[in-house]
Amino acid sequence: MKKLIQNATYLTLVGALSLFPCNAFALTKDETVYTKLGTDGVVDNISVVEHLVNDEKSGQLKDHTSLTNLENLNGFENFVVDGEEVIWDAAGNDIYYSGQSEHELPVKLEITYKLNGEQKPVADLLGKSGQIEIRFKFTNLSKVDDLYTPFVVALATTLSETNVTKVSVINGEATSNGRTIAVAAAAAPGLYDNLGLVELKNLDEVVLTYETKSFELNDIYAVVTPEIFNREDLQVFEQLDELYRSTDQLSSSSRTLVSGSERLKNGVAELKTGISTMKNKIQTQGNLLDPATLSRIKSTAASTAEQHAAGSADTIRAAVHQQVTGNTILMNALGLQAAEMCSTQTGGAPCSDAMVAGIKQQLINGVEEQLVTSSLEVAKTTARQTAEATAETVATQVASSIQTGMSSKMLEPLNTLESAIDQLLVGATNLNSGLTQFDREGVQTLVNFVNNKVRVTSDRLERLTQLAAQYDSYAGIAEGTSGETKFIYMVEGKKPEQDQTSE
Repeated sequence: MKKLIQNATYLTLVGALSLFPCNAFALTKDETVYTKLGTDGVVDNISVVEHLVNDEKSGQLKDHTSLTNLENLNGFENFVVDGEEVIWDAAGNDIYYSGQSEHELPVKLEITYKLNGEQKPVADLLGKSGQIEIRFKFTNLSKVDDLYTPFVVALATTLSETNVTKVSVINGEATSNGRTIAVAAAAAPGLYDNLGLVELKNLDEVVLTYETKSFELNDIYAVVTPEIFNREDLQVFEQLDELYRSTDQLSSSSRTLVSGSERLKNGVAELKTGISTMKNKIQTQGNLLDPATLSRIKSTAASTAEQHAAGSADTIRAAVHQQVTGNTILMNALGLQAAEMCSTQTGGAPCSDAMVAGIKQQLINGVEEQLVTSSLEVAKTTARQTAEATAETVATQVASSIQTGMSSKMLEPLNTLESAIDQLLVGATNLNSGLTQFDREGVQTLVNFVNNKVRVTSDRLERLTQLAAQYDSYAGIAEGTSGETKFIYMVEGKKPEQDQTSE
């Protein structure tokens, strides 16, 4: 999310540098709202510049506006005002015009100042020394149903290197060139209320603190735009749809495993009951195989089976590699994780494709190695357990066949078999318990997080992108016209009287 805010800040600053962008629509309206604020953030004046982009070179353009005192800025084209409709004799030209507005801005700014922890108006601070705190509090006033329009604010000002020290910016950065300190910060008022993510809680304000020898207030600019995503960022929603489908499949598969382990446990329990019934019918006891001999047989069989399983390491490794590299979702996830790790390692600087690819390959190797190790261990364990159980069964069956007709000797294989079944029942019960716990605490917890947190958040993000796209004008726009709007707030700087006099 911080990455999205950084992207939005970049886009907003670019918009501030190119105040009159031109988009490739048949009829486009680019609107820039210039707002002069007092040092406390109270609005003094609102002037709006409208650019009607006449791509079709039409002779007449119609616009809808609530502005007053309209003025043609770059030509001599005539216009007629009819209520809130403006008709321009464009003669194939683009139209730039301005007007005044008293409408409420969608984002309100409040600025407070403190000197050494005590709040004061700017006039009482000029020329004073000490610790300065300037707090910019942004309030989103544009709400549609339960969501605020996702405005992003880019704020900028400068400080004199010779006059200030110990500069700190919350939600921003300060950069010095040796003479001037440039302060740039970003805010997204209402975004925390929209998404409820704790990481966004303080994104509605910017706090600038520093030590000064003689306080002066330089010009402050803030650019506000209704955009928080790049076009490329929207592709994540398609990936999330695939994640939801995979999560639902994971949930279903996990529940199938739990159900299967439950049936296995019940089947082994029924088998144990059958053996007990048979023992009760034989009314004799005896020993066909002593425990030491049976233990040696099982140990030899288990050792041989485990060696054979260990020999399948190359086959398992090849299968794991094929499954990992063929899993699109996993590869995408590792790609995203590699990009995030690379960004962390570089301190936020751009990463080349080669750097990301190298980190991704390391992650793939790690995943494959873990899967190979666990798969090989499972194979050896399964082979050992199967061999022991088979050897035990075969041994007791052979011993039983030798003692055919000797009822007094028939009970021991049943005892041995019952013991094995007891162990199997313990294993089946533990397996069922483990799978149930894993499903409840692992899989279903993950599924609930994806469905209740990720899906809800992504759904709200999609709605926010729609709200941002729908906010196409502040002063009004004609039907069928596409529009973009940005707001530029300006607070005029103040200097101590002696400085102003010397100037």
